[in-house]
Amino acid sequence: MNYKNLPEETKNRIQAYTISGCAVVLFYLILQHIPEFAFVFGKLWSALSPFVFGLCFSFILVPLRNIVENDWLRRFEWKKTTKRRVAVAVSMIVLLLILTSFFSILIPQLIDSASRLASALDDYFRSVQEFIIRINGNHTELAEYLNKILDLLRDQLGTWLTDAQGGLNKIVSYSVTVVSTVLNFFIGLILAVYLLLDQEKFTLQFKKMTYALIPKSFADKIMYVLSLTGRMFNRFIFGKALDSLIIGILCYVIVSLMGLPYTALIAVVIGFTNMIPVFGPFLGAIPCIFILFIINPLQALEFTVFILILQQIDGNIIGPYILGDSLGLPNVWVIFAIIAGGALFGIPGMFIGVPIFAVIYILLRGFINKQLERKHLDTEKL
Repeated sequence: MNYKNLPEETKNRIQAYTISGCAVVLFYLILQHIPEFAFVFGKLWSALSPFVFGLCFSFILVPLRNIVENDWLRRFEWKKTTKRRVAVAVSMIVLLLILTSFFSILIPQLIDSASRLASALDDYFRSVQEFIIRINGNHTELAEYLNKILDLLRDQLGTWLTDAQGGLNKIVSYSVTVVSTVLNFFIGLILAVYLLLDQEKFTLQFKKMTYALIPKSFADKIMYVLSLTGRMFNRFIFGKALDSLIIGILCYVIVSLMGLPYTALIAVVIGFTNMIPVFGPFLGAIPCIFILFIINPLQALEFTVFILILQQIDGNIIGPYILGDSLGLPNVWVIFAIIAGGALFGIPGMFIGVPIFAVIYILLRGFINKQLERKHLDTEKL
């Protein structure tokens, strides 16, 4: 029997069963080979990280470039290419000034914080032990048990710091990672310049190649998916970057006023991890609370209360004002995207998983609505 001659309802069932079967098989294969998929994706991420940096920089700078080109330079009777070059140059200068100012202030304070923490480690542990003894009173067994844990933790830290082989291996490993990241960072900056300069040219070239090699109906779908992906990443990256910058600055100011130590270190950790939705603030707060607890348990408690208040302000006021419902993704799927992205790509996956899953969610929602419309079903009555 010819497929074209089948009733429309039968065609819809065949398509639905085929798609469902493929999805189940694909999901089963992924579950059975998670380490292999994670390894492949990790290699791809490592190879494509310079391009990812470039795309991120271009996404962040596109709004600023458009403002400079279309608003600030609108009254100048310059060629379009000249305006574009000036706008890109201004955008890159602003970015480099922000990064230079940020790291020139941050790095010395981080070095000072790390050196002070290492030199005063024994005193901090001694203070914690004295605090445990005071709060336990007659509960000597509990105090002894907690003291043993602290002694073990201090010995492990001391072993790591004094073990030449292990320390050297870690230093070499971290150095290679840092150098590779810095190199990818600067390559990403160069790629961002080219992307910002010739955005329309690259887009047109890709469209020509797509429509030349692929049937028009399928090419239209590809271009729609890419356009949707670009919008999702642009909204998410720019919005979260601005939100995290505000949170980092607020954290720095308030923590300074509270008189807590390692202000710069804490503000950077909180601001950086805030880029990860939902779980990010808690991931950043845990090591900060631990460091403060070693120094002064009361200060750790104060910081915990402050970070809870700050995240409530961010989640209910700052975040919604900046991001709004830009991704259109329900909270339960945001959590799922973070968990799945983290399982596959680690910390970067927790960040990029949200906009990627937002694209998948919108496409799947559109497909389901179209199928329901084809069957003349009212979703409100189902």
